[in-house]
Amino acid sequence: MRLRQAGLTTAIAGLVTVGAMAAGTALSVTWDTVTVSCPNGNVSAPYTIATTAGDAATVVETLTLEDTVVTSKQYIVPSGNVTTGGGWVFAGRTKTRDGVFTTSGLQNGTYELEVCATQAGSAGNPNKKTCAVETIIVNCGAVLPTPCTAAPFGEAVGNNHIGSQAAAELQFRGDFGSSALVTVTGNGFSDSASINQNGNSCTYHANWKFQNANGADLFGANGPGAYLVNVTGNGKSLDFVVTLVD
Repeated sequence: MRLRQAGLTTAIAGLVTVGAMAAGTALSVTWDTVTVSCPNGNVSAPYTIATTAGDAATVVETLTLEDTVVTSKQYIVPSGNVTTGGGWVFAGRTKTRDGVFTTSGLQNGTYELEVCATQAGSAGNPNKKTCAVETIIVNCGAVLPTPCTAAPFGEAVGNNHIGSQAAAELQFRGDFGSSALVTVTGNGFSDSASINQNGNSCTYHANWKFQNANGADLFGANGPGAYLVNVTGNGKSLDFVVTLVD
């Protein structure tokens, strides 16, 4: 059992490895350091398959939570040396293949990750198979947004001159939730965009470009004049005016 903790990364893993040897062939799976990254529950579990036979191998990765399969993946390690198009790194009699299981968005819980490698038998011998099981605990605390107590406020900062490369940054703040819907109308023009909250600061930034859509949240304008910006979200609403000039 080991504990790895660095910043928002935590991994707890216990190793159980079952070796296999048949007809003079040794086959094994061993784990490297497993990490779980918070707050999103992302897992990276590297491992190494070792064998004394350079034949192809079938590898199955299975992640379970309380005996329920969360995800299962399978791939083939081609026979032969990687230097000649195979899948194994040859080092004398031993051949190895590094793998890594990755997944994301796991909820809190205690998971079992099993990696099994199988090579076909020869000369009437049975298949060789080995499995290794790693226990992975995901315990990412929920990150709760701080309520926004500041009065709603909006403005355009930077360039408000219409041009091919120009953009006005619509900056606003308030208790609009994790994302806010921004709608700009005026002079027969209308466009909307969903804008994510900037971290946990209760501020939002929308990029309104006029003649070049690259990097724009909102795009276009029907000439200079006053445009109404409406922001809604979390049951709240805010209106403010932006004036564009040539």
